[in-house]
Amino acid sequence: MKAAVWDTYVKKKNGDVMHFDIIVPDSLKDADTVYQYGKEYLALKNENESRLQMEECQFCHMEETSPEIRKVIEEKGYFILEMDEIPASLPQNPSRRDMILHLRAHYDEYRFADFKDKSTEEIQELIKG
Repeated sequence: MKAAVWDTYVKKKNGDVMHFDIIVPDSLKDADTVYQYGKEYLALKNENESRLQMEECQFCHMEETSPEIRKVIEEKGYFILEMDEIPASLPQNPSRRDMILHLRAHYDEYRFADFKDKSTEEIQELIKG
C-alpha cells in the first residue's frame, strides 16, 4: 500500500515537543482529515488536541507501508509513528542531531528545513540566533 507521510511536531503542556508521523492512504488528499487524526492521537496522549496547527503538520513524502502499518490504516484510517520526544532545552553537550531536532521543534522557520548542507558550526549559530 502506498501511503502519504505527514511530519508533525507539537509542543506538549510541559514545553517538550512530540515529533510523530501521521501515515494515511495516498488517496487521502484532505489535510483537515489528517489534522483530525493528529488531534485524535493527541487526545489519546492526554495532550491538548486543539494545539495541532497547520504549521506543525506538513506532507513529507510517499512510501510503501509494511503489512503491520497497512493493517492499522485499513482498520483505523491512519497510523501514527512516534518519532522523538524533544526536550524544551538542549542537553549540555548536544549532538548535531540534538541541535537539528531542537531547531525543528522550537523554531517554526526551521520546522521542515533541510540541514544536509549546513555545517555543525552553522547550526550552532542558528541556535544562538
